[in-house]
Amino acid sequence: MHMLFRLFGPRRRKNQEEIAGRAAEVIIHVLFDVGLDRFLAGTILLDREFRLRFYAVAPQPSPAILASIAVAELDEARVFRTQVLEAGIDGPTLATHADIMADGIMQALRSQSPALCALPATRRERRSVLRSIRPS
Repeated sequence: MHMLFRLFGPRRRKNQEEIAGRAAEVIIHVLFDVGLDRFLAGTILLDREFRLRFYAVAPQPSPAILASIAVAELDEARVFRTQVLEAGIDGPTLATHADIMADGIMQALRSQSPALCALPATRRERRSVLRSIRPS
């Protein structure tokens, strides 16, 4: 039954806050998998389903890619590198710096993708917009 609901039920639209949260998760996951240097040398892509993907080597351009950013090109990457090297990969410290890095990634992706900018900032904002559109 659950599978049928997932196939045919209404789908919740993503928002920018969820994508930013996912960016922070990707950063932490990749750091533990490949290390700091390979992460900073990689590329983060945003596909048509608004999924973030990390590639160590930038893939060929494709219509399925909405935006891509080389991590090393971000200003936050230099600060991130020094902070992580200084503090080590410590859970709370890494989470704070990953959030800052995710904000930088989101800003760069927004500058490349009008589709990402068109998403609501948060889920609550979407509800209030729908309420204001609804006729009285």
